Amino acid sequence: MQNENMLDESKLLTFEKLDFICNTKLMENINKLAVRAFRDRNHEAWKEIQLLLFNINLKIMKNGFGLGSVEAMEDWLLRNIIEREEKKFLPQEKIPESVTNTTETFLFWIKNQIVQHRINHHPLFSLFDNDDLSDEELRYFLANYRVNMQRFHLHVAAYSLFAPFDMRGELYNNLYDEMGQGNFQDAHPNLFEPLMEHFGGSFPEDINIETCHLLNTKISICWFSKGFYYGLGGMGALELSIPYQQRRILAHFRRRKLSDKLVKFFVVHCECDEHHGNEWFNAGMPHVQTKEQYEEVYWGAMRILEARAGVFDGILKGIMSRREKSNVKY
Repeated sequence: MQNENMLDESKLLTFEKLDFICNTKLMENINKLAVRAFRDRNHEAWKEIQLLLFNINLKIMKNGFGLGSVEAMEDWLLRNIIEREEKKFLPQEKIPESVTNTTETFLFWIKNQIVQHRINHHPLFSLFDNDDLSDEELRYFLANYRVNMQRFHLHVAAYSLFAPFDMRGELYNNLYDEMGQGNFQDAHPNLFEPLMEHFGGSFPEDINIETCHLLNTKISICWFSKGFYYGLGGMGALELSIPYQQRRILAHFRRRKLSDKLVKFFVVHCECDEHHGNEWFNAGMPHVQTKEQYEEVYWGAMRILEARAGVFDGILKGIMSRREKSNVKY
């Protein structure tokens, strides 16, 4: 009986090996594409990679992981290849030795890095400051903003599954706020919709590849990273930085005389996100012990801030491109 079981297991391994061999060519092609995208900085290859990941990520959010299926195995292998190649070419700046002496020193330093990051001084916000945006340009901006906003609570929930136990209390407080503090109508995705509809709604063709990249980055950091350090830095930095940006957006909408209902999403985030960012760090940093872990927190923060800044790069480029086309005489 034991020999029969061993034979069955051997057959199973053979079938799995055949499956893998059948997919080897696909994996080789994906690896070559990832190398072109990240090492060679080939923009078309990068776009193809981001769209591939984006579709895989949307499928996971809709249908789950599909454990045990060939498709799930392929998705995992593709994701692993792409993440490995991207990490090779991300900036890996060493943080000053002195800032890891104490948690307080590190927090003071990293919060200063977050404030100074280009995302908080992005030229896109000058258009808001100067009231230099048409209704259609605002609709385009909101359509791209909406893609990641709709799914933020899912990243918090997924990240909480492997965060330290005593950190989860803060994450669930954050999730409670995201979902409307017990009133589902005030869940943040629901608060956003009246404003989106006011400007005409969103369409698939609005979505920039940089917007897809931000979602992919959040998924990598919050759902699939080794350890919780990247997610601590990434999500903490994201929350701390958002009020700097949203105050300028909200001020523009106020000058447009939009109703309180329409701007409530931005009011709420100006009020609560800085608090959430501080609490993410306060809850997670007691578990950060080594210099390598401090660096992972920092790298996570810079990676996600740069990806979000990329969203604004794409929107600004799109607005300028549309303006140029509208000025062309046919």
